[in-house]
Amino acid sequence: MRWVIVSILITLLFVSVSAAQTPAQTPPPAKPPELNPALLAQEWVDRLNELDDWYITMDGKEQGVDQLVDRFMERLTPDALVEVPPHDEEQLGPVMLIGTTQVRKWVDKFARSHVELQYLLKRQTEKTFEGERMVYSKTNPWGGIGVSFPIIAAYSQREDRRRFTEVGAVFIQYDPNGRIQRFRLIQSEKDEIPDNLGR
Repeated sequence: MRWVIVSILITLLFVSVSAAQTPAQTPPPAKPPELNPALLAQEWVDRLNELDDWYITMDGKEQGVDQLVDRFMERLTPDALVEVPPHDEEQLGPVMLIGTTQVRKWVDKFARSHVELQYLLKRQTEKTFEGERMVYSKTNPWGGIGVSFPIIAAYSQREDRRRFTEVGAVFIQYDPNGRIQRFRLIQSEKDEIPDNLGR
């Protein structure tokens, strides 16, 4: 009997020592999301167009602009590098913005100075293909994906409701998690759309 108890104690000791030496199982690292270039391009355009979806209340307060700016900014990495057209008509060349603080100021000013935003992915028809959105992509060597696409833009200035149109292109680099590390918005000289309705 004593021998049975000793063998049970030795067995329990052996099992507990073996369990203590077994390394803990760690779950495999989360796989980054699948990055679809066409969906990423459309999402960027949609978020830009949403920046005019705010209003002024009856007591003169701006309602919803901060939430729209936040929504646009949530896809950017903290150290995002952004190149955009200038707001000042006297300035030549693009404006370089580094980090979300500078980008937020530009996005906020853009939202507060434009209405009736209609940025569209340019479509191309060729042979039997009707109205294809032309979105180009390349895998980045450091991970993530680069996406570029031509755009057509129509918008009005908030201050005087003068309407303009431009053509351009967007170049975006996404990190492996789908956040924007860099983007460049290029737009041509703007052309004013005449108001033939007498407004």
